[in-house]
Formats: sequence, structure tokens, C-alpha cells
Amino acid sequence: MKHILLAVALAMISGQAQALSCIRPDPIETFKRVAAAPESYFVLYGELTFDEDLLPPGTRDISTPVPGPISANFAGTGLTKQGFTSSYVSPVTLDIQCVANWCGSARSGGDALYFVEATDPPVTMVAGACGGMIFPDPSQAVLDMLTSCMQGGACSSQPFQ
Repeated sequence: MKHILLAVALAMISGQAQALSCIRPDPIETFKRVAAAPESYFVLYGELTFDEDLLPPGTRDISTPVPGPISANFAGTGLTKQGFTSSYVSPVTLDIQCVANWCGSARSGGDALYFVEATDPPVTMVAGACGGMIFPDPSQAVLDMLTSCMQGGACSSQPFQ
């Protein structure tokens, strides 16, 4: 009888165990992480445009394939020590990543902040299942703090939490 009860209990909680648990992404912490990475990154602010019909739903049936890369265009600026002052207009690739049945997302149009590995064009913007590399509608305070981080000054997410 104990074995049956244990099997039922495990079956009931297994659905809950499949839920994706993510730490809330923060643009300042992401800046610190990519600044410490061995790869080089761009911090871009601007508008990404692409066909949103190519996006997978936020959750998907695990038996369906992970979506392929999406061609997109970016128009905005890159972060320098003077702020977001370097014009950056280019075709890009949007990579939607999935973990189990959860997929990342992005939106076409509207301003957002993107952390992008600096590679030969077209660069790839990654929308991970837990977020962390794309931040829609950042406040001016976040953009100012990123400039301070880039200058080697104060670099704290405390006021934004």
C-alpha cells in the first residue's frame, strides 16, 4: 500500500517539478555578468523589427521542434563610455531558446535593451526561456546606471529592485 501511495504522490508532484523556475533578470546584473565574460558583448538600445508570427507560443508541446532563427532588423544605439551614443543599424538574427516546454520571447517594435555577443554581423539576439538578455522598455534610470557601469562608476541595481 505504501508503494502505491508513494507512486500516486510522485505522479501528482511531477507536473509541478516540470515548471521552469527562473531568477528575475536584472539589466545591471546582466551587465556585470557579460562584462566579466571572456567574450565581448554589445549593449544595444533601440527597436527590433521582425515577423512576430514566427515566434513560438510562450509554452509549447515538447514534441514540437524548437523554432529556428528569425531574421530581424535593429535600429538604435550602442553603449559607450559617453552613454548610448554609438549608432547601430543592422540586420540581426533573433534566436528564441526553449527549455522543456517554456520558450523565450521578444517583441517587434518598441524600445528595448539587448545584450548581444559581439560577433561578425549579423549578430544574434538571444531570447532565453528565463530572459536576461532582452529588457523591454528600460527606464532612463536603468540606461543612466548602465552608462555609469560602463564608465567604471556606480553599478548597482539596488534602486531598481
